[in-house]
Amino acid sequence: MENTETGEANTSVEAPETAEAAPQETIEETIENFTLDDLMSYSAEQDPLFADDAQHKGMKPLNEWIHNVPEDVRKHLANIRGDYTRKTQELAAMRKEVEASKRHMEAQNEGIVNGAMAKQLRDVDENAEYDLFDADGMKAEIQRQAKLMLREMMAPAQEELEVKQRRMALQEFKANNPEITDPAYRAPMIELLKNRPELKMEDAFFIVKAKVGSTKLQQERNEIAARKAERRSVVRKSSTGSRSNPSGTPQFKNALEAFKWHKSQQTK
Repeated sequence: MENTETGEANTSVEAPETAEAAPQETIEETIENFTLDDLMSYSAEQDPLFADDAQHKGMKPLNEWIHNVPEDVRKHLANIRGDYTRKTQELAAMRKEVEASKRHMEAQNEGIVNGAMAKQLRDVDENAEYDLFDADGMKAEIQRQAKLMLREMMAPAQEELEVKQRRMALQEFKANNPEITDPAYRAPMIELLKNRPELKMEDAFFIVKAKVGSTKLQQERNEIAARKAERRSVVRKSSTGSRSNPSGTPQFKNALEAFKWHKSQQTK
């Protein structure tokens, strides 16, 4: 017998099923969209193998077991690889934009610091004297005073730009010469710059690099010479028969030498 209560009962049964479906779909979507960021945020709390300082060794190469893991795991790995590729491409594009902006800024700075206007301002004759009662002389003096004022106004900006350019040049130099942070280079460079403050960091680096290189070369030559001397000593001992075995019996080249030696020992 159908009534309102039965209808309400049916509705109450269907509602939980609908409520449970949404979270399941959300979970599946989250798993399918597992990204490199998700992997990086996976911590040792979820799995001790994912410690921040993990450096696991002794595993089989990835290509030996990758096809033996479940397909879903391979799909996750493929998704992470794709996400990494996309991020790498995005970073490469951003790096190009930064480099383009950097070159544009450097060009502008170069124009301000070393451009035609800057050169004119630097070449102003501070001691020039003009006839102020002459029209051309008055005009020349006004232009001279204007250039001096403009140079004075631009001086702080030019100095700041020169400092920035110098800092950028040093950063690029360090990036191209990473060994500069090696103690074998750093300590001698600091000492050299203290004794010769007129040197630039680049000059100090190349001077120290030449010294370090010559020292290493001499060490290698000494090691080679020592090995050669050791080999000559071994060959010399072998040819003279001076080497002896632990029992005191010399090593012989042939049976005749052995016979003569044993015979001589019997006559003693």
